[in-house]
Amino acid sequence: MNRKQFLEVLFDVDHISTCGWNDASATKPKPVFPDLISDRGVKFSINPIIDNRDTPNVVKAGLYSMLFEMDKTPEGKLIPRDTQIDLFRSSGLPYSTMTWSGTKSVHVIVRMEEPIPKDLFPILWEAIARVLTKHGCSIDPATKKIPQISRMPESIRKDPILDDDKQIIGWEEPSKQDLIEVRKRISRSELGEWLKLNGESIKKPKPPKPFKPVKTDRSNLDKWRIARKWTEKKHGTYSSYWTTGGWVWLINLGVNLRKLECDLQQGITFSQTEWGQWVETGQGQRDITEPITKGWMWLDKKG
Repeated sequence: MNRKQFLEVLFDVDHISTCGWNDASATKPKPVFPDLISDRGVKFSINPIIDNRDTPNVVKAGLYSMLFEMDKTPEGKLIPRDTQIDLFRSSGLPYSTMTWSGTKSVHVIVRMEEPIPKDLFPILWEAIARVLTKHGCSIDPATKKIPQISRMPESIRKDPILDDDKQIIGWEEPSKQDLIEVRKRISRSELGEWLKLNGESIKKPKPPKPFKPVKTDRSNLDKWRIARKWTEKKHGTYSSYWTTGGWVWLINLGVNLRKLECDLQQGITFSQTEWGQWVETGQGQRDITEPITKGWMWLDKKG
């Protein structure tokens, strides 16, 4: 069992992916075969791309894989590596690969035989996560993104040590991202049977109705959508893969959420669901809650 076998399960011979030392650098397209077989990067796109790692690219190239990861209990207690492995295996989930992150989490990838429709992807991911939760797996919701990355097995991970100002002051001890298991690609029927056995079923979503905000519509979700549109009109369309500009964009989103009287916590939750928990800044990753809250509170300071 080696990285080549791992990649052969996840990708076709002509697929392009990406691999890098962090989220920001894992964007440049590279042929999976032969480039990724010997790449020293620690993070890679679990789905093929074309010329960039973003949602349109992944959907166009083929959305095949879903990532499921855990490391802590709901109470925040770290789960030992062997326990994580046992929980995934005992759940009966038909998965394709299993990898150790090198520090605290096991990553499991479900690689489907056929592409997953974009509108079905979040529904399918959430159904699988619900079943895994029933089996004691506390799944990280941040792994639901379409342009998802994971840990490249057999690479050596070396994380920076940051001070209170997010400046690098040293490096953690190197650790290997172990390849634990390689299985096969998963059929719709196989996954469907597992979901059915565990009380879940997948229904194809109905086409969404166009969003038309009206004065009488006061739901927090609608307010969040309007705030997003206002922010995009002035600052462009935000991407969680921006390496600069994301902090300011989210501050402006927070300002607009406050102007629309959107509940702050609801606005943060919608944003985390859409873009994940982190925003890239010049000082490394920061919690997305910080700039949104900063913008939301800005009007108080102005007043």
